[in-house]
Amino acid sequence: MAPPRVVPALTRRAFGRGLATTGTVLAMPWVLGRRAYGEAKPGGQLTVALYKDLRTLNPIMGIFGNEWRATCNLYNNLTRLTAKGGVEGDLAESYAPSANGASWTFTLRQGVKFHDGSALTAADVVATIEKILDPATAAPYKAELGPIAAVKAVDGRTVRFDLASPYADLPKALASATARIVSERGIADFAKLDSAPHGTGPFILKEFAPNDHVLMERNPNYFRTGRPYLDRLLLRVLPDTTAQVAALENREVDAIGDVEADSFARLSAIKGVDAAQVVGGTFNNLVLYANQPPFDDERVRMALRLAMDREQMTAAITGGLGTPADDEPISAAYEYFDKTLALRKQDLAKARELLKQAGHGNGFEHRLVVSNSPASREKTAVVVQAMAAQIGIQFKIELMDNARYGATIWNKGVASYVGNYGTRPTEDAILSKLYSAKYGIDEGRWAGTEAGKRVEALIEQGRAVTDSAARRKIYDEIQRITSDDGPFIIPNFFNSLYASWTYVHEWPALAINTEMRLEESWLSPEAPGRKA
Repeated sequence: MAPPRVVPALTRRAFGRGLATTGTVLAMPWVLGRRAYGEAKPGGQLTVALYKDLRTLNPIMGIFGNEWRATCNLYNNLTRLTAKGGVEGDLAESYAPSANGASWTFTLRQGVKFHDGSALTAADVVATIEKILDPATAAPYKAELGPIAAVKAVDGRTVRFDLASPYADLPKALASATARIVSERGIADFAKLDSAPHGTGPFILKEFAPNDHVLMERNPNYFRTGRPYLDRLLLRVLPDTTAQVAALENREVDAIGDVEADSFARLSAIKGVDAAQVVGGTFNNLVLYANQPPFDDERVRMALRLAMDREQMTAAITGGLGTPADDEPISAAYEYFDKTLALRKQDLAKARELLKQAGHGNGFEHRLVVSNSPASREKTAVVVQAMAAQIGIQFKIELMDNARYGATIWNKGVASYVGNYGTRPTEDAILSKLYSAKYGIDEGRWAGTEAGKRVEALIEQGRAVTDSAARRKIYDEIQRITSDDGPFIIPNFFNSLYASWTYVHEWPALAINTEMRLEESWLSPEAPGRKA
């Protein structure tokens, strides 16, 4: 049996206690090289199982993880994240801010070609970014690119981003799934990008059936010499986890791109399968609207926090494949994670006293809507419900189809619910999304409180400051304020989980598991994909 392979990172507050059930110790993410097997061997087909929701190959409009997993193999960005969470050039060979931080200039690599043979120029970058910024496009993740005021082609290989305010994280933000570079021709034919990519990526689209499969072939003109190693890449949508496990066991697929926690132990026990986990930043957040009773009272929010046993909840929700959280969204996967922040301990007596002070001595009932996807949302709701009942808060859970939930509940201000967020490239991306009325959605309607106003100001400062020590101080304060006063219950973070046969080499095991770039992956001679 191949032991579970764990790719660790520094965790908060002696988190090792929470891993006792898995018998593993976590460190920093890297690409899984497996064993020494000589030089990488080109050729063959890698088949990867994905869960569901692969509707479009348009990188600007994609909203689901599997769409991002597909597009990162068809496109490139100006920059890309490294295995350790840093940033490096992708289509850009260099980049630098202006002296006053009002702009950033990117110089493109020479000799890069789109799949149709046309050369990459600054005009393609400008067309892509302007399309994302155009309000008529309604790009769902536009705000996460930061305060871009304008983008201009200085010459054929040079692009300048002018900012509405200084933004130190722009290079990292441009590594996000939304910012994949599309050719001018592709932007002009925007309606067809759902199924007709115009990218520079390591693979070229051969066949696409929405929510079923994507078949790609090696790009012979890829700008990274000798890459990709694979001749073909097949992404198969298998919306049932049992079917995914069976397909891996039968070698109908070579890897699973995003393993469910419930399947991890079974996959780890399969002889010849490597199961890996990376400390991640994905979380479910129970939204407590701070502009509506009863959670407009900070005492009620704190009472609920004090009812939570974080370590017990993490074990129940993740099966030991996660880390405890303290109601704020920055995990050990982020550069400015505050590892000194003490884990809040359960204190039921104090929680009941706070409820009594707030006029809820006998507790209260509260509606809680939960989407049926991913399944971990319902687990989170049930565990929070049990913890809250100890102090008289009775959550009435209403399970809802994901499409209906998205259309009628999520961020609509009508009911508390359990949200779900993946790891972002930067602290600013997730903090702005959740807490800022200026740059994000202010999901908990908390930005108007005194604490919320302070966090909004700190978010603004964090965007502008480039000194690492100063930024750490800012993000430490944000984590402490949002943990104590914010509008969410966030009990845990989920590790990113992967599984693949040992004949698959250089699997990209990253905290942001949607960046499934497979240009470095290759297959041993015994792989079924080499014999097809």
